[in-house]
Amino acid sequence: MLFIAGCSVISKDIRREIDRTITIPIVQANPDAYIGKKVIWGGVIISSKNFKENTTIEVLQAPLNLRDRIKSSNQSSGRFLIKAEGYLDVAIYKQDKEITVAGIILGTRLQKIGEADYIYPLLKPLQIRIFNPLEETHYEPLPPWSYYPPYFYDPFYYEPFFPYDPYLYPDDPYWWYPPPFP
Repeated sequence: MLFIAGCSVISKDIRREIDRTITIPIVQANPDAYIGKKVIWGGVIISSKNFKENTTIEVLQAPLNLRDRIKSSNQSSGRFLIKAEGYLDVAIYKQDKEITVAGIILGTRLQKIGEADYIYPLLKPLQIRIFNPLEETHYEPLPPWSYYPPYFYDPFYYEPFFPYDPYLYPDDPYWWYPPPFP
C-alpha cells in the first residue's frame, strides 16, 4: 500500500496540503467558503483557449484512482475551469486528453453550456499533468484448449488424432475449425 501511495502523478510536497474531501458540487454550493483551498481534480479536457495573459482549460471532471489518474471517464460530478497564467499551447492541451491538476480554488465563474447557465469552479494550477487516453486492449479469440499441450509434464499424454493437424497443413491459419461435412 505504501508503494502505491508513493506513485502519484502529483508531487509529494503538493499532496501534503491537499483536501480531498472538497468536490465540485460542494464548491458550487458555497464558493466563498473554499477560496484558497488546495485540491486535486482530474478529468477529460473539453476545450482550451488562449487569452492575452492566461490560458483557460475547461475540464469534465472524472474520479481519480490512487495514482491520481482517471479511473473512468463514464462518471462525473461536473465541470471546472483551470486558469493558468501565461501561455499554454492548446495543441498540447487539446480536447479528449486526460488531465490531472493540483490547484488553488479561486472561486467560481458563471458561463453558459448551450442555453443553460452553469457555475464553474475556477482553479489556479500548481501542477498539471496530461495523458493520452488509455487504449482498450483487443483480444483475439483462442483456438480450443484441447489442441494445446498440458501445462504440466505427463509422460503418458497422447493427443488424439485430428484431421486438420497444423503439422499436416502448416499454411492453413484456420486449422482448428472442423471441416464442413456434406
